[in-house]
Amino acid sequence: MKSTIFDLDITAPTCVHKSPSDDVHVYEFTIPILPAFAIEYFTLQFGAMSCFPDKQDSIQNDRLTVFPGYSLDKFDGKLVVHYHGIRDYTLLFPFVTNISLQERLGNFYREAEITFENASWLSFMLMCGAIFEGILFAKLGQNKSFNDLISDASYEGLIDAYTVSIMNKVRGYRNLVHSSKHTDPYVSRMDSMDTRITLDKLIKAA
Repeated sequence: MKSTIFDLDITAPTCVHKSPSDDVHVYEFTIPILPAFAIEYFTLQFGAMSCFPDKQDSIQNDRLTVFPGYSLDKFDGKLVVHYHGIRDYTLLFPFVTNISLQERLGNFYREAEITFENASWLSFMLMCGAIFEGILFAKLGQNKSFNDLISDASYEGLIDAYTVSIMNKVRGYRNLVHSSKHTDPYVSRMDSMDTRITLDKLIKAA
């Protein structure tokens, strides 16, 4: 069983607050990549309070509906999803409108997951580079080099400075496939772990 966390922002356009009365509060959160996960169960956290959902709370397709019994105006929320695996890897990229690119990114992520779990760090970095480049290509609509896509995405505020540093590190590791790079340091476990975290945060944020 695996788990992953989604932030629940009640101020975001993806949240609808329904309040039929002072003591009844209903929140609907749209989380586009939820259908990708084979979910066994989920838990909720609002502020310091963590709980299993009650019988009214539900996940249907990309929508989480919760009945907290109180207003969430003063609470940060989190959804913790416990899942068996990914049902369909293309569903991790709902923002990609080009179907063939979406399928290709799904294939890349599947291989990235396999190589990560088997500590095949260089193969993992190669797949991450392909995913990063594909995401930026889809977001910017520009057929440019990976380096230029990173620069443009940073300039437009699509990625922060830390993500830029991770992407540039991945870009450098991709060059290790060239024989002339045999004296360069090999991919480290630490960099692989940092890249995996960045990859999954980027997919959730997209």
